Amino acid sequence: MLDELDHYFEEFERSVEEAVKSSVNTGQKAFSKPVVTGMAMGFGPEGKPRIQFFGDNLIGPDGFRAPIYEQVMDEKEGTLRLLFELPGVEKEDVVISALDDKVTLEAEKGDRRYRVEVQLVGEIDPDSGTASYKNGLLEVTFKLRDKTNKGYRRVRIV
Repeated sequence: MLDELDHYFEEFERSVEEAVKSSVNTGQKAFSKPVVTGMAMGFGPEGKPRIQFFGDNLIGPDGFRAPIYEQVMDEKEGTLRLLFELPGVEKEDVVISALDDKVTLEAEKGDRRYRVEVQLVGEIDPDSGTASYKNGLLEVTFKLRDKTNKGYRRVRIV
């Protein structure tokens, strides 16, 4: 975990240095708006520590931010909820796509650009997704896939 943190801070420092050097060489401003970046630490499944990085993508040229998000699995109800913080965009600006084991989110409005691919803590039924958006908070809920019949197929003998 500490190695991952070291790598993150090295990449961030390198990105800032490159932006400042480019600014000095070209005479243009390094940053026309504030830089938003950070990390959230918590515990994932099985009680293992988890680090989530979010904020502006200073490494790539696309300018997308990774939003803060959280996964909440309710095995009793058989659901997985994803909560995303997406300030500055409207629900019409958000595109969500899902597979059994991951969800991809993209939102863009003006200079607010978000993109993230979330590896899920449990397998879901992608067709069961419902979402609501209010005050910059997106909540997406999926039904968990029934693991007892995973891959089950009846074979007919001819």
